[in-house]
Amino acid sequence: MEYAVKRVGYAIFVLFLASLVTYLALRATPGNVASSVLNPATTPPEVIAELRAELGLDDSMWQQYTDYASGLLTGDLGFSLVNRTPVSTLIGDSATYTVVLAAAAFALAFGLGVPIGVLAALNQDGWFDRLVRLVASCMQAIPNFVLALLAVLVFGVRLGWLPVSGAATASSLILPALVLAAEPGALTTRVTRTAVLEQIAADYTRTLRARGVPRRRINWIHILRNSLSPIISLGAIQIRTLLGYTLIVEVIFRWPGLGTQLVQAVLNRDYPVAQTLALLLAAVVIVSSTLSDLMYRWADPRVRLGGSEPS
Repeated sequence: MEYAVKRVGYAIFVLFLASLVTYLALRATPGNVASSVLNPATTPPEVIAELRAELGLDDSMWQQYTDYASGLLTGDLGFSLVNRTPVSTLIGDSATYTVVLAAAAFALAFGLGVPIGVLAALNQDGWFDRLVRLVASCMQAIPNFVLALLAVLVFGVRLGWLPVSGAATASSLILPALVLAAEPGALTTRVTRTAVLEQIAADYTRTLRARGVPRRRINWIHILRNSLSPIISLGAIQIRTLLGYTLIVEVIFRWPGLGTQLVQAVLNRDYPVAQTLALLLAAVVIVSSTLSDLMYRWADPRVRLGGSEPS
């Protein structure tokens, strides 16, 4: 319980630092939202100055950050500086698409990666194991954006099997989810295979076999249970990876999620939207890391009994 309280406190502190860094980074970029909304070449300077004052851009950076932070604490996310739409509305409209895409990719990565990795380990050096290692290496070697462009070219343009942009139908999810799950799924497969091979060679496995415990029970209960620690730790890393790649995948496939919304907000210098979205993505990473550590302690009794903490 004490460890959980410490991890939550640490997560809150990191979240505060993330909000501060995001705020300073956005303010350090050249330009401002006034020049994005109004054309400086054709708009009188007094009109631009009036808009800056209306949007609060003339306040000190500390005052703007204080207003932003106090709004977050009270649940007031503010309004978009570009179209005056509530930030909560913009996030609500886009969050569902991102959650669906990320959940589909995560389910594919682990739903296929873990059993394939187990089967590859159980058939070590067989044809299936060699094929799995070859495909996994290729998926990790090909950059995510290259794979996305190849998927668009082959399955969308040449073959015409699947839509390559938007989210009009359920089939629009297939290509983005597969591309997003490719590298995490390959890594999950390799980590699972290595973890299972270590457990197969452990002394307790030979003892269970000598006692006549069914092989299927040994493989899918005892060995898999004791292989969970590195897989759980990998889960938090994979969430971070998925969030990072989601920005690229959503832009390439024109998926109307948070990644696309964040890119547009940064380009338009729409500070409230960009800050809130960046902080939301950071919060997901921080929360996933915290849950991963807590689950690691649950899965590995050595950690609960005073062993080394997960990194």
